[in-house]
Amino acid sequence: LACSYLWSDGKTWKKSACRIATCKDGKVTISAVLCPTPEPIVCANNLPPVKVYTEDGCCFHYECQCLCYGWGDPHYLTFDGTYYSFQGSCSYWLVKEVFPRYGFSVMVSNGKCTESYSTCIQSITVFYNQYKIYMRQHANNIFTNVVLVNDKTVSHAFQNAEIRITTTGITSVLLIPKIKAKITFSARTYSILLPFSLFGSHTQGQCGKCNNNRGDDCIVPGTRTEHCQQMAHEWHTKDDYCHPPPDPSLLPTLPHWDTTICDIMKSSVFEDCHGVVGFQSFYTACVHDVRSSRKASEGCLSLQMYALSCSQAGVCVDWRSSTGGICGTHSFITTVKNSCNSCVFNHKFIYSRNDFTGMLLNRRLEGCYCPSGTTLLSAYSNECVPTCVRSVGEVVPRFPCEKCVCSMRKDPVTFLHLLDCEPIHCDTNCAPGYVYQVRPGECCGKCVQTHCVVNLPFITHILGVEPPGDPCVTYRCVRTGSQFLTVEARTKCRPLTPATASR
Repeated sequence: LACSYLWSDGKTWKKSACRIATCKDGKVTISAVLCPTPEPIVCANNLPPVKVYTEDGCCFHYECQCLCYGWGDPHYLTFDGTYYSFQGSCSYWLVKEVFPRYGFSVMVSNGKCTESYSTCIQSITVFYNQYKIYMRQHANNIFTNVVLVNDKTVSHAFQNAEIRITTTGITSVLLIPKIKAKITFSARTYSILLPFSLFGSHTQGQCGKCNNNRGDDCIVPGTRTEHCQQMAHEWHTKDDYCHPPPDPSLLPTLPHWDTTICDIMKSSVFEDCHGVVGFQSFYTACVHDVRSSRKASEGCLSLQMYALSCSQAGVCVDWRSSTGGICGTHSFITTVKNSCNSCVFNHKFIYSRNDFTGMLLNRRLEGCYCPSGTTLLSAYSNECVPTCVRSVGEVVPRFPCEKCVCSMRKDPVTFLHLLDCEPIHCDTNCAPGYVYQVRPGECCGKCVQTHCVVNLPFITHILGVEPPGDPCVTYRCVRTGSQFLTVEARTKCRPLTPATASR
């Protein structure tokens, strides 16, 4: 391709996102964008670094992940990987910005557990600009995720221009794409994932400062302490008077108890994750919870959080079957429990790509999912239907006696097209000679022939009626299989002669 008449020799321009065109010796040459060699980094929280691409998607560099966990009695892992336990029973700031920049903060509320003397995580509240997102889990025979946005309960699939909320049936997931934040919450557990590029050295609270340095994790406003429990108490929200929890060193020695369930973390079940995410902090928490409660089942949350940490690092572990039924799950719908599925519970969200898509795809979370080949019927439905992308006006199979059409109307929350359904009315009127019969398992019956029908000019007769005007014609009905056939019979008269006519 000649270029000398347009550009001078050596002129370069962007041909596409990652390719550069150069005019050389009167001809255009195409070459790839040259990217600097990314420098390897080691993250203090022992999580693998992630690739962060440039705006054009051509080059990348490595960054650590700002990932904070809380679970159980409660136990904490700060953004930089410092582990500590804290039994305070007030509301506390998990994350606050050092200086107001994004209008983002997270608060946790702890309270006494009903089944033991220990303290449990009861809810978290995320503040983002004008939004207040409150997440808790209600237990009434089965666990139910409850989410309120600005004090109004929202569905399991909520989205507007700035936030999205979905669920796996076990875990509620909040996404804020503008700041690339992802927050999860389930019974007595939470995780907060923030990008280092936006929040590096810009966080404070019980989750610590995300700066890839564990040395300054346990700081309180204006001071620094080596005691994380003291730091954690000082981050109470001051909404009411909050007593500090007892000094852990003064608590009685925990009783000996069978902690075999915790050994699953060390076993081959988690073997694929051992080289990616260390288990020691989760194991310590597991042993503590089992011994303090004298219940093996109290170790399940530590196992669950280690599995979550593995999944965040790209390793999926199906571990519950190894607990001998001790760590079961309670789903709010009749679906398939899967430890290694996509975290998008309502798969209709990913039919159209948008800012949320990249935060959901290729992420794995344990949860309850529709069986393979099916998806949720709607954002409000617990019914799984065959997976199919429908266009407006298309008929959608649902129930035998309902006709559903994809309408132009849209769900005001999810912006998905709604179904218009109406009952199917069966026509029970049958033609002469037919009787309507119900068919088991089907919505409408069928007209079944039971008599022969004779069609004559201007009139139809059922077998047995002599056709008027022709006494020499008779009909009889013959059944062949399921068919009724009319056989015509004509009386044949002898030829009329003078001899027979006189009789």
